[in-house]
Amino acid sequence: MSENLTESIFNSKNNLSNYYPNLAGVGVFDLERKHLFYGRIDPKGDAIYLDDSNLKQIYGGSKKTHFAADFVSEAFFNLRRSVKKAADRGLINRSGAYSINLRAHKAWDYHDLEFSYNQYLNKLYTDFVNNYLEIDRRHERIKDHKSFIKEFVRYALRNAHYFPITKTGFVLSTHCSPFISGLMVEIASEQHGLPTNTAILKYTKDPNFVFFAKETKKYGFMLDKNAPWRLVFNLASGWTGNTSSNSKLAGGQMSMNHFGIDYGNVFDYYYRRPHMEEALNIKNVFETLYTSFYQQYGTYEELIQHKSSSVRCQRPVKNIRRNRQPPQDMTNEEHHEYWLKIILKLRFAETKFHHTTQNFNFFVNEMLDNKRAFGLDAALKYINDLTKGFFVPNFVKRGSFWGGMTEDEYQQKKKIALERAVNPSTVNYPLTATKNIK
Repeated sequence: MSENLTESIFNSKNNLSNYYPNLAGVGVFDLERKHLFYGRIDPKGDAIYLDDSNLKQIYGGSKKTHFAADFVSEAFFNLRRSVKKAADRGLINRSGAYSINLRAHKAWDYHDLEFSYNQYLNKLYTDFVNNYLEIDRRHERIKDHKSFIKEFVRYALRNAHYFPITKTGFVLSTHCSPFISGLMVEIASEQHGLPTNTAILKYTKDPNFVFFAKETKKYGFMLDKNAPWRLVFNLASGWTGNTSSNSKLAGGQMSMNHFGIDYGNVFDYYYRRPHMEEALNIKNVFETLYTSFYQQYGTYEELIQHKSSSVRCQRPVKNIRRNRQPPQDMTNEEHHEYWLKIILKLRFAETKFHHTTQNFNFFVNEMLDNKRAFGLDAALKYINDLTKGFFVPNFVKRGSFWGGMTEDEYQQKKKIALERAVNPSTVNYPLTATKNIK
């Protein structure tokens, strides 16, 4: 029955995808199949999230306050004005599924990255305390801050690929909202999922669909084929690589230019890379979790066998109540390497990076060599380069609206990669063997 259900779900989504109208010259965004990480990874494959200092309120009516990246907010304002003018001139149907008075029903709001990340960690912490620690009296192993971290890492490693702990892993997981990019706006309050697949048909059959698909493109937006009421700003829209003042602006570049950015620099100026903040983040995570744990469970009962000279065959069990040590400050330099080892282990588990105990120690030594020679940032970059797993975020298609790399750039990178692969001095893997070990 489960196989039939899975097949039915697949066929339903596949049919909808195949049915979606393809308009000449109009790109299609596909969050589910192609662009899941759009706005969450940069062209180098690094996880990113929007710096909230670059947010601006986007029109959402009087019901709720929504935000988006400032250039997205401006583009949406211009799109909204253009749609209203078209309606006033009688160019579009006023009673269609697409409202002529565009407003944001969903965008970046108070459910930002920090809020959602903390809520997510709280759920994992609850499961850790209520379920994991109750098995075989594991709570007895936690006596202080470090033993708590050790036990929580053991808990996390079991399912870290599906439930990551690091902020980098969270950003690249299905638990993180794609709206943290500040690039997405939903203009209707439709529900998502299989029960509401008919909503997709409602919008694609709307007489104003072709108009909206083409009009949104003018201002740098695309419609998501999984939810045609979701507008996604294409950072590569209108980008030609020509930065001269005489170049003609088009698409999304018209709005981005007002803020002094373009596709070539927006990732550096508007986005942050969580892997560079991971050492401070992980320290804060475990400090917060242990503080909560200590406040709830400052003492614990330990079962011990009480030796008695009068009883030969049995050893009576006795409960001893003990105090846990309060949270300790772990911010000094000697603890940096401690946190780096934890981050490396967690990122290996989150990305299913194949390693053994032997070569894990090799990676630890390489990482610490980077840290001691070039500083903490170098060690964090080393971890990220090993585990990020992304190289080219293909966006839409080749051409003026494509956000990937050119064929020449691809071939050059491929050539460099092959040269490094056969050069022992640049290989990042240990050359080890066991045949000659006696």
